[in-house]
Amino acid sequence: MKKFFLLSLLLLTSQLFVQAQGFEITPFGGYVFPARWYTSNGSLYFNGNAQYGGMFSLGVSRVMDVDFIYNRIDTKVSPEVSGYTLENVDVSQNYYMIGFTKNFRASEVASPFVGFNLGGMYLAPKSSDYYSYWFFAMGLDAGVKLYLGKHIGFRLQAQLMMPVQSGGFYFYYGTSGGGSGLYVTSTLVDFGFTGGLIFRLGKSK
Repeated sequence: MKKFFLLSLLLLTSQLFVQAQGFEITPFGGYVFPARWYTSNGSLYFNGNAQYGGMFSLGVSRVMDVDFIYNRIDTKVSPEVSGYTLENVDVSQNYYMIGFTKNFRASEVASPFVGFNLGGMYLAPKSSDYYSYWFFAMGLDAGVKLYLGKHIGFRLQAQLMMPVQSGGFYFYYGTSGGGSGLYVTSTLVDFGFTGGLIFRLGKSK
């Protein structure tokens, strides 16, 4: 199954490269605000801290990009169980995401955008006393790209990322009809701002 997934991703990426109108490489850094993650027997308080990473964006059309994103947050977590606050734990939150960005090209210089991302978050304590966990994750971002020329620019954005705690599928049928749906839940929302330097290569969009 893992080999099938990797092969499918490789084929998809190869096809996107063939169709790409150009691509952008953007290292970035910024800040994420404090957040609280509620669990069944308490909560985890994530301190605000710096975040950093990079993204590789394929321009599949003049207004649409496919993004491959890595975002890391190194922070401290304060566990709170039954009214007691335990010792802080150093952790890293590692988001691995594939995103879709819609560009609104207002001019040759400014390009506002919105984006939607899906992937996973690897929560890794920096102590061997705790386990690491993977979570399905999703995210949203919005901002503006400011181009100084054909091959360089800045990306400024606000973003939120959410590891999914639970989810499910429901189906119903009754005398007035039926329907179905999918739902996910999360109590942790990583909200912050980032800025990065864009290196644009290939065809100019």
